[in-house]
Amino acid sequence: MENLKPWELTINSREVAKMVGKEHSKLLRDIKIYIKYFNEANFGFVDFFKEDIYVDAKGEKRPCYEVTKKGCELIGHKLTGKKGVLFTASYINRFHEMEEELKNPKPKEPWFVRDFNGNKVILERDFIDITGVDIKKHKLFYRPEYFTGGRDWNAGFTEQDYEELNRKYGFNYHNGDLISYLYPHGVIKALDILSQDKKIKMNEGAKELILSGINETEFINVNKTIEPKSKTIEKALKYDMPIQICIRLGENSKSTVI
Repeated sequence: MENLKPWELTINSREVAKMVGKEHSKLLRDIKIYIKYFNEANFGFVDFFKEDIYVDAKGEKRPCYEVTKKGCELIGHKLTGKKGVLFTASYINRFHEMEEELKNPKPKEPWFVRDFNGNKVILERDFIDITGVDIKKHKLFYRPEYFTGGRDWNAGFTEQDYEELNRKYGFNYHNGDLISYLYPHGVIKALDILSQDKKIKMNEGAKELILSGINETEFINVNKTIEPKSKTIEKALKYDMPIQICIRLGENSKSTVI
């Protein structure tokens, strides 16, 4: 978006369909009719609609359009009453938000630092991909001695569909999947545990990548973090101890010893 000018900003037709309370397929049908009229009159439609594609939950490519402000105005003119007023207010707000972002761009963050539920987090699966260590199978991870559920990490089942989650947060999970993620303190504690475990080896440069990435953002000040006691970690690594997993969702929590 940083290279776009205000008049080049667009809203995807899938989002527009939700704004007008219409099925996406029916909105596509309407847009195709508008484009047909434009073509018959030898009138360019790219100032209104730009053809595009998206990948659905099945991994299949589907058609869509990027709708400009002019395109939204055209669609809005076809709506009357309360629906027309609400749609007009919605798309005006969206374009104002995008224009404001262009005027005051946020610092670029590394791909693995995610905004989720109002927090900066690193998804468990991203942490695993970067480090090359499956922390779900590591005997020290998520033990209450080192990780406090709701402060260092959290998990929950998503009730949002694939497309909505992707649009809202920028990553994909299927509806009903468990999302596990680490908060700032949890990231540092996780790296500390892996660094001291001589039996495993992280991918080369993984620790440096994560630390440099989070320091380039407002994610966390690494120098102010409190690391777990090294002697306790070393003792736990030496002896095979039971692992306690605590999942805390809001005010409710559930703990299971495995």
